[in-house]
Amino acid sequence: MKIIDLLAKEVRASANYNSNIQVAPGVILWIDKQRQWESALPLLQAAMPELIVLGDYAPEKKTGPAIWIKCVVDGALSEVELPTDRTPIVYLPGIERRDLRAIATCPEALMPLAELQYRGSWWIYNNSGRDWTVNAFLTSDNGGVGLDVARDDKSQQAMLRVLNEVLESKREDLANRRLEASDFNKLVSSDPVRDLLSWMNDEKACRERWDEARWQALVGICETEYHFNPEQDGELTAAELLCQRQGVWEGVWQRYVESCHHYPSLPELLLKVQGDLVADGASYPVINQTEEIALENSLSQLQTLNSVEIRQELAVLEQYHAERRDWIWFKLNMAPLAGVLKYLSGVASITQQGFSGTNPEEMATLYRDKYWQADDLTLKALAYPLVLSQQALVEKLLALIYTPWLDEVTHNFQSLVKEKGYPGTTQLNKATTDYADAGEVVFFVDGLRYDLAQRLIEKLKPLGEVGFTTNWAALPSVTATAKAAVTPVYDRLTGRETDRDFVPSLLDDNKSFSAYYLRKFLKEKGWLYLEEGDSGDPAFNAWVQSGDIDKEGHRKGLKLAGRVDSLLDEIVERIEELLAAGWRKIRIVTDHGWMLTPETMPKVDLPKHLTETKWGRCAVIKDSVASGYLQVGWYWNSQVSIAMAPGVSCFKAGLYYDHGGLSLQECLTPVIEILNKQSSVSKATSTATLSELRWLGLQCRVQADSDSDGVVAVLRIHAANPDSEISKRKPLKEGKCTLMVDDKYEDTSAVLVLLDEHGNVLAKKPTLVGDV
Repeated sequence: MKIIDLLAKEVRASANYNSNIQVAPGVILWIDKQRQWESALPLLQAAMPELIVLGDYAPEKKTGPAIWIKCVVDGALSEVELPTDRTPIVYLPGIERRDLRAIATCPEALMPLAELQYRGSWWIYNNSGRDWTVNAFLTSDNGGVGLDVARDDKSQQAMLRVLNEVLESKREDLANRRLEASDFNKLVSSDPVRDLLSWMNDEKACRERWDEARWQALVGICETEYHFNPEQDGELTAAELLCQRQGVWEGVWQRYVESCHHYPSLPELLLKVQGDLVADGASYPVINQTEEIALENSLSQLQTLNSVEIRQELAVLEQYHAERRDWIWFKLNMAPLAGVLKYLSGVASITQQGFSGTNPEEMATLYRDKYWQADDLTLKALAYPLVLSQQALVEKLLALIYTPWLDEVTHNFQSLVKEKGYPGTTQLNKATTDYADAGEVVFFVDGLRYDLAQRLIEKLKPLGEVGFTTNWAALPSVTATAKAAVTPVYDRLTGRETDRDFVPSLLDDNKSFSAYYLRKFLKEKGWLYLEEGDSGDPAFNAWVQSGDIDKEGHRKGLKLAGRVDSLLDEIVERIEELLAAGWRKIRIVTDHGWMLTPETMPKVDLPKHLTETKWGRCAVIKDSVASGYLQVGWYWNSQVSIAMAPGVSCFKAGLYYDHGGLSLQECLTPVIEILNKQSSVSKATSTATLSELRWLGLQCRVQADSDSDGVVAVLRIHAANPDSEISKRKPLKEGKCTLMVDDKYEDTSAVLVLLDEHGNVLAKKPTLVGDV
């Protein structure tokens, strides 16, 4: 493994993943009083895209003052987007920990960062409060690389001078020998192609960093091997030769293709090279740039055409520009429009015509076979990282080709429902049938739309045997009504004409169904209700709910498109925990899907005096009077009449995301089943409950109640992953044990896990190493 990867791993390992903090994200603070790491910042940021730097305002380099950093960490600035699956890392050159510790005397310029230390963690040396110097990281066996580096000034200076090359080296290439100045210098001269590309990437920085011997060595190699003189011909001549890719320069080009992210400034130089009529755009970025500009102009002009013409033109543009996605410039994010064009043209192809059927089931079959992909590709186009003006252009084009298609298909579906009836009224609820006697978890995900279920299935396939079918949502397709219908206790519920907000009542009592009664009825049925983090006992059946898809949709609107994959990953992680705990089957159910339109849904009028309750896509009509819209009976009481918004319209203005109406996207819901592929996993026969967890320094004192003598405790980074254990396993003796943790894990987010003799997870609890 490269040292830069080891460094990134160690920095990230210091993250304080505190799931209890909901108001703001965590952060890792990296102090560097001596500014030793500063010369490697481009390389560090390439390896850790979540890294932002305290310094002068330069957002394109993810650098800025303290107040700017605070805004970036809190997600308040659109100019900088950090990876959503990583904890932000704040690099603080020239700063000591005590500069932030003493808040009363903290420099005014640093004050916006002071509070971050209380919801984040430090990357510091051996928990001493001191920063990790380069030498400390390379030589330490505790959180470092464990190399043998000479301490003399010459070796130390050489080490810092070639820091980028050291970080690019593999640990095994530097281990098992004493590293002195000559060894570091050999790193320089042993790879002239890297030196050449580094010099082209940043000529000034290289000349400042390299000593004269290294520079002259490169000049000599270039004269004999690459047929130009860097001092006399300059970097632009080298750029021309690189783009031409003739002779030995083909090898240099291939090296650049393999490691292009290590030379972030090189494309800027290569853009100065003008290609001739036979130049290949694969190696001339100026050609790619010209094509991107032309593509943006072409896409902009499509806005004046009708939907048929737009689809035709998108197909032509895709055929022309598709090859650019194989160019290095696409890999370097220099061809974003060529990237999003793949999804736009896909939407255009699938939505060339609407579809219908002889009945709603036939429409559903067509949707399952093909047309769900229009929704999936639309989300991918909306999620594609673009500048704001390009995002607006994509949204406008989708509004011209996707929204009319969605409206037509939804009108077709509503017409069939009006004529043939809604299948969900009469069909068996597939989400609530054939439960196992034991060992099954019903896993509820709010708002798991059909197309997202397809993505989720691909993520779940490595975990076990996956089965898939569909269900019809209870009407109206809102959580209050449809979630109740897929619970194992649906038979304890009914609907009364006096019920409000689509919430059913208890069958035996005139009270509204709630989370309290869900828990109560599950318990009476002999089922478990698993809280977040609880693995339960596979000797029973259980209900668990996770996933924030619907909540994120209502909160973020169009931005939901960019969040769905990370939300699905969270669901997969929870499922992995349950499978590791020994559950034999997991059934994923949902309440409803939703609509997401590139522009706000058109509003239609529904007089207030006609309605008891009015939501975005549905409304309860007083005394079942005619509303002028399609009306259906409430799932829980057909005497209650529900008006449905026509097509993609809404009874409220300004909504991009909503549900409750009558469409395939809202009503055709997935049911996914995963059978545990670990056939050797034994069902947990023991039970255990954690009663106390407390820290004394780096000692974790555990107390638990168990019905077996074979229960052991262990600390892990990830509850279901034995490879992430950070302590030795200790058996419980009279319900107690003490776990020891290395100091490198102090302030690390961990999970205390209780295991039976088969390795099944019986109970777990998140904690912070060393927390008091």
